[in-house]
Amino acid sequence: MLKKYTSYLGVFVLICFSFFYTDRAVDIVKRNDPIMKNILSNKDNLEVDAVSAYIDSDEMIPGINGLAIDINKSYSNMKKYDKYDETMLIFNEIAPSVSLNNNYDKYIVSGNKEKKHVALIFKVNDMTDVDKINDILLEKNIVATFFIDGEIINNNLDVVSELVKNKYEIENLGYDGNYEISKLLWTNNLISSITHKDPKYCYTDYKNSEVLDLCKKNNMYTIIPNISVSNYPFITIKQSLTNGSIISFNINSDTIKELPSIISYIKQKGYNLVILDDLVSEKIIEE
Repeated sequence: MLKKYTSYLGVFVLICFSFFYTDRAVDIVKRNDPIMKNILSNKDNLEVDAVSAYIDSDEMIPGINGLAIDINKSYSNMKKYDKYDETMLIFNEIAPSVSLNNNYDKYIVSGNKEKKHVALIFKVNDMTDVDKINDILLEKNIVATFFIDGEIINNNLDVVSELVKNKYEIENLGYDGNYEISKLLWTNNLISSITHKDPKYCYTDYKNSEVLDLCKKNNMYTIIPNISVSNYPFITIKQSLTNGSIISFNINSDTIKELPSIISYIKQKGYNLVILDDLVSEKIIEE
């Protein structure tokens, strides 16, 4: 019986060594393949380092993910055609060491300055003239973010649903002008039922520790726009527009009158108009 087990053990060990040396042999062959050599030699020039989020006291600007080549998948991809082709490289995103993730105790004051993106935010405390803003955005073929008061959402579900259909982002502006825990959760649930997405952001025009703390406890980020406009919006934006700008509008006659010109100006300057969630995203590969 002992001899039998010893024999089985010997066969098992032999199989293990066989797999080990086979894998080593395959690895050696791959590394000597011209395709693999090209991938490895170009790796450092093509990969992109992640950029950490910038944090200054209680303010934050999101970082940007890096890109690392998936060597094995890239090799397998090219091996099908038996040639090195840079367009067939496969990349994985690598998060920065200091990231937006879980930093809910900071005010987000801008998108990343390395991306030429801008987000338009409209604060909605009543539905007057929201249809006019909607018409302008549709005509200009751009998206925007609407922070809407919970009471307004509850009384205008059809209008809010229409905004969602037009691919605008809907976020929580509090309830009856204030953020308060029970109303925050109630409004979040209401928004989720319409958009099928969880609200991620709170809004404040200035630093407010109560809002920041409440939203942090509910895993929501707090936004402070770096450009807030009411009167003379075009001039204000022209003087202050930068990469990553979060531009907040009150919906009034000046905004309605000048919004078409503002959008045209922003586009002429080469900026991409995106929703807030895309503006602060740390993704480098955009979907």
